[in-house]
Amino acid sequence: MILKDYYAQKKSIIATLISENLNFPNNINVGLFNDLVFKPKANVDFPLVMFKYNHVEWNTSSENEYKADVDFSVFIVLNSEFEEDYLDVFDISREIDKAILLHPTNSEIRENKEAIENGEDIPELISNSAFKIKECQSTVEDDNWEKNEFFIWEINYKTTLIERTYKKRYTMISNGAFTKANLNNEKRREKVRESLRSLGYDLNDYYEKEIDGKKLLVFKKVKESLNINSQELKLN
Repeated sequence: MILKDYYAQKKSIIATLISENLNFPNNINVGLFNDLVFKPKANVDFPLVMFKYNHVEWNTSSENEYKADVDFSVFIVLNSEFEEDYLDVFDISREIDKAILLHPTNSEIRENKEAIENGEDIPELISNSAFKIKECQSTVEDDNWEKNEFFIWEINYKTTLIERTYKKRYTMISNGAFTKANLNNEKRREKVRESLRSLGYDLNDYYEKEIDGKKLLVFKKVKESLNINSQELKLN
């Protein structure tokens, strides 16, 4: 799903940029928003970065495409281990801006597409635009969380994500073109391939998968995973 892919991509970039450009003793924690981190017994390292989808509004532009207008925030949480004036938060927010607002480069997109077409287990890069709307310090005035000991900075963004779905397409080739026995013989199998190519089907364009004892051909250029009988079938 596009929301999961977008979050996973940004989570990875945020963690990488902060680790590379800022000097913190612990690995940066990036996760979905969860107010349990403010409980006294929570065992987490700081700084903590939390990603929160505030509002997602879906619009259907066609039967195969859905557009989501997304409002989301990234929270930076510092505890008493940091300096009293918490200036580190501005350095962290600078790296988060880079991660959210910058597009993947053309070379990164090209390498990503080649990896997907080669069957590697890698999600498609999302290259949409994002905009920063506001940022502010969060306080405890209207909340019941036990977070008085934390400094919390919120950065608010908006973006539009496109979710594309594909209808399943089935091709029936019959009229005695070939039999199952032809596929068990290498020379006959190659003749079947030639016959299919003349009809516009190249078996090299498909992954051969087996599930529940049945062999399936899955078109390589379909980026999404395939679900059969509630089981997710990876396409690599």
